[in-house]
Order: sequence, then structure tokens, then C-alpha cells
Amino acid sequence: MLPFSGYGPIDSTERKALLCAALFSCLFIVVLGVARPRHRIQRTLTTDIGVPTPAPYRVHESEPTYVRSLERFRVRPEQFEQVDFTNYSYGLHTLSNGKKVDLNLRHGLLELQKDSGWFELKDVYYADMTGDSREEAIVWLTHETCNPSCDGGADLFYIYTESNGKLKRIWQYETGSRENECGLKSFILSEKQIVLELFGDCTQPAMNDSDHTKFVVQGSTSIRLEFDGWRFAQKSIDYFVTPPRNVRSYQPNIHIYSPAS
Repeated sequence: MLPFSGYGPIDSTERKALLCAALFSCLFIVVLGVARPRHRIQRTLTTDIGVPTPAPYRVHESEPTYVRSLERFRVRPEQFEQVDFTNYSYGLHTLSNGKKVDLNLRHGLLELQKDSGWFELKDVYYADMTGDSREEAIVWLTHETCNPSCDGGADLFYIYTESNGKLKRIWQYETGSRENECGLKSFILSEKQIVLELFGDCTQPAMNDSDHTKFVVQGSTSIRLEFDGWRFAQKSIDYFVTPPRNVRSYQPNIHIYSPAS
């Protein structure tokens, strides 16, 4: 017996309805077959380009700006073109034993008698330190004392300004040595301001300490000076406690900042 034969004759309208229902059922079955659930990979639309995460590695930071730009502070300005600081007399200097010497460098060096030490030109920088839009000369010397062993060196700084073809010294400073306290940690320059960082407690006059271990210091001192129109006057001095460290081979940091940096 054929399906639906028990229902009597089917008119054309019912036949069309049945045919449409059959076609719709077949289409529905096909759609279900095609759209059956599958394992899906989720994708997110983004304008960023995905970069695989690398394995752990050591980050090499770029060289600090002040280090990269330090070379430009060695360019000699016009007002100092005729001044040769490698062959220059810095005047009388008093040694730790009270003796005075003529600090007259030749080829950047002055050797003291009886192998008791030497002075040497370390570097010369040019930067506006007084706010007059003209560079001053910042001269850096080292002073090694040997009696008989050498003390690792102290550092001397001189700042010169030029007026009418003549040099005028507006500041000078000598640090302690690396062997004892108050050796140079860093020297920071900016317009009208100097910050000296020294190893050890330099807030009080130096005292002889027989128990002091050579080249081993604890803490650091920060001295801030500002130009007042005539000289660099001390504005503050602070001591910071830090663990002991050996500074025998330490190399001081020089930082120079200017409005154009």
C-alpha cells in the first residue's frame, strides 16, 4: 500500500503542500549534516601583528643618553681655542703633607719628586655653568699619592670662565682618595648646579682611623652646589648609608646635562 492511500484522493493544492514539505525536510537534513559540530579554532580580528614570545634572554639596554652625548661637551668653543689645558699652570697646590707645589702640567702630566706621586689631566668639558649662554671649561685632573704605596688617586676639578680674552677660575675642588673616604663616586653638572657624590661619610672633617680597611668604604655623601652669580655655593650635604664596598678599581661617572640635551 502506498503512503497516504487510505486518505482518499489528493487534490492539487494538497499535493503541492506535501511536495513543499518534503523538499523542506530534505533541505533541513542536508543543512544539519553540513553544519554538524566540529573542533573549532577561535580567531580574533586585530590590527596588531602577532609576534611569538621569544625564549628568556638578557636585555641589553641602549647606552644612556648622557653617555652618548658626552662627546659633544669635549668640543672646544671659540673663546677657549687658544687655551691648552694639557700644558697649563693651575697655580700652587697644597699636598696632604702641607708642602706646596706649582701645579704646572706638561703634556698633561706633572710627576712629583722622589716618586711621591703625580698629577694628570683626565678630561676637559665645555658647558654653560653660569646661565650666560656661554660655555665654561670644566677641567678634570687626577692626583695619585704614593708613600710608598699609591692611594688609588684623588680627583681635582676646576671651572674656568673667559672674559675679554682672560681666564677666571670660578670653582675648584679636590676629593679624597679611593684608599680612604671621600673618593669620587660621580660628578653631575647642569646649568648653575653641581652635584658631587663621594664614597663614605664626608659630612665631617676627615679623621685618622687606624682600623680603616684600605679601599673599603661604607655609605656615600651627596654635595649640591649652585651658582649664585659670583661663585658656586654649597646648598646641601647628605649622607646615605650603604653596605661596605671595595672601590680600588672604581671608575667615577660623569654626567652632564644642558638645556639642549
